Amino acid sequence: MMKKHLILFAAALLALSALTGCVEDIPPVTDVEPVFIETEPVTTAPPEKQLVEIDPFEGLDFKFYHDEDGQLTEKAYKKYFGEPQETEENGETKRIQILSATGAKGLQKCRNLKCSLDIWREVLPAELQEGDTVTYRLLLDDGKVSEAKISSVLEKEYGIRLKQTKLDVKAHFEEDAVKEIDPFEGGNVHFNLSRDHFEISHNLKEKLADLGKKLDTPEFDVTLSLVEGEDLDYLAFGDKVKYTLKLAADGREYQGEEINQYLAANWKRAHFSQTEKEFVVKPDEQENANAQNVNAALKRPEGWRQIAADPPKFSKADLRHIDGSTATIPITAELIRQFVKPEDADIQYYVNHNTTGPAYENLILGKAKKTILFATEPSEAERKLAADNNVELDIAPIAQDGFVFITHKDNPVDSLTVWQIQAIYSGQITNWSQVGGKDEPIVAYQREADSGSQTVMENMVMKGLEMTKAPEETIVHGMDELVNTVAKYQNETCSIGYSFYYYIKNLYQNPDIKVLKINGVTPENENLLNKSYPFTSAYYAVTRKGGDQKAEEIKQYLLSDEGQEIVKLAGYCPVK
Repeated sequence: MMKKHLILFAAALLALSALTGCVEDIPPVTDVEPVFIETEPVTTAPPEKQLVEIDPFEGLDFKFYHDEDGQLTEKAYKKYFGEPQETEENGETKRIQILSATGAKGLQKCRNLKCSLDIWREVLPAELQEGDTVTYRLLLDDGKVSEAKISSVLEKEYGIRLKQTKLDVKAHFEEDAVKEIDPFEGGNVHFNLSRDHFEISHNLKEKLADLGKKLDTPEFDVTLSLVEGEDLDYLAFGDKVKYTLKLAADGREYQGEEINQYLAANWKRAHFSQTEKEFVVKPDEQENANAQNVNAALKRPEGWRQIAADPPKFSKADLRHIDGSTATIPITAELIRQFVKPEDADIQYYVNHNTTGPAYENLILGKAKKTILFATEPSEAERKLAADNNVELDIAPIAQDGFVFITHKDNPVDSLTVWQIQAIYSGQITNWSQVGGKDEPIVAYQREADSGSQTVMENMVMKGLEMTKAPEETIVHGMDELVNTVAKYQNETCSIGYSFYYYIKNLYQNPDIKVLKINGVTPENENLLNKSYPFTSAYYAVTRKGGDQKAEEIKQYLLSDEGQEIVKLAGYCPVK
């Protein structure tokens, strides 16, 4: 190598001499020992490789909420976090969830470079609160690369430089808005008026079942309790009842506001505006008045005045125990008006008279919480019922009324004698021509046994005379039916029936009937008081001896001067 360098050096000198014209001065190269100069070889370094810088968490915005099952998750990525799985780290088992690349721009960039990078975090704790830290980490090749080596492997094998290898996020909740719900909305509660009391029907359970399905909590129900009144089984007008929501869940029962606490704790995203609701007992507007055989409103009489002194002697609860005949409804109504002071439109619903026969049965047998009744005298059958049950009835007359006979308004007969009435109903007189009327048969209607009017007919009018056995079609049930039957005629005016004057005049009015005079005398109050009208009947206040003290007080009150004024104000003829 050295020799080669010397030869090259000599050649260079010769060339230089030739150029300068001094070639002839340079001696020829002979056996000169060549001199060699050692030099280092020249090498070129390859260009430095360019790295791609990626933030694997780019495009991710973590907000938290509870899903419909109450589970914590990221609001935007619920679908993209996989099912929990277990992994080992430093000998510790962790439950983690892995996020797919959907929505993560940084992860997608890695995918484009054939890098299988994932993001994971531990399963969110149920007690996670606003402001707590949640850490997101990286996973390479399904965990085959340790977390510490991920950055170097990515640089060497994929040319990726990571901006960050983990992300700490302060938890911020963005729950779906809690919906304010009235669980009673759309529910209907009906108070259905029966003869004895109000019964309740409702569709609340069906409505709550639908609500439960929507909230994935199907065990909703309601319980009924009495807020104001005496007995849930014998509700009366004006009582108050309450439906309380209850929920069976997690092996226990929640009631009232506990339910809202349960909904909040289980992230049902609902809050009930009320968990109980009160209802005032009153019939639906389309319901008929309490007494079904009354067609006239229980109006406040003209010249009405407050008679009973304050404070009231009797409460609403005291007066609801009154039962009686249809004809005495206004007496009870006036007591209620004086002591309870209800709205005029509601007065009919405070009165609960079951008609004479059922009223005596209720009192004697202790049914329907009835402790006093206003009616005509008891029949023999009712007296026997009392005796058979060791009940002694205490009977006191409180008002007078005329027992009257009615016929069609077009019947030419206006008056009958006592004997003629007896003869008609014993079968001796059978044609109207026998009493000055048309030549047509008399159809004499009767009431059912043990009704108030039938008892008065047998005891006061017939006075022991046997009545003709009436064909079934001429036995009428209910005074309203009797009035309507007598009023209806088909080209004839042949019917006759009986009732009470007050009822015909004030409670069940029909323009197609007329009241017959008896012995030429009308049943006006003055004729009842002077006894010129022969069929003057009484209405009685009836209690059980040794029975309810408040019932006895009501009876004695009606016999007082103030009580008799109330009887008179109600439109009846007082007994004194």
